[in-house]
Amino acid sequence: MTSPVLLFDTSVYIPYLRAEAYGALLDRAVRSGRVRLSAVVLSELYAGTRSPRDKADLDTVSRSHGALGYLIAPSADDWALAGQAIRRHRTLHGEIEPRDHMHDLLILLSGARAGVVVVTENAGHFLRWAGILRKMGIPARVQAVRHEEHLD
Repeated sequence: MTSPVLLFDTSVYIPYLRAEAYGALLDRAVRSGRVRLSAVVLSELYAGTRSPRDKADLDTVSRSHGALGYLIAPSADDWALAGQAIRRHRTLHGEIEPRDHMHDLLILLSGARAGVVVVTENAGHFLRWAGILRKMGIPARVQAVRHEEHLD
């Protein structure tokens, strides 16, 4: 059995970039060619840059993932499905603020379309949304991690 292709959420990249966690996990996945980068995650990482050097590093990551065909971006259908998922959630569970959930949904939807497993520390949100998407017939897959855990 082959190892799944992984798409790491921003919640994993931030501790990785701060050298707090996930070094071995991400390094192993990158070496094996099993990492895809979400354009949504890239946007969130750019928003958090604090220096020209940080921005330049992300430019390199973006270019390299793009050149390899490893950059995953939401499609127009993904945007529409995200709205439908929020509507379904509202019908079942009550009102939510769409902007608070749109990024997670777009990451999951574009990840499902690409056939990857989304790896995140935000297990509660992502697992809830993945469940709603699966009920809509969308095979979203999530792997929750914590600082002290590792994925094989």
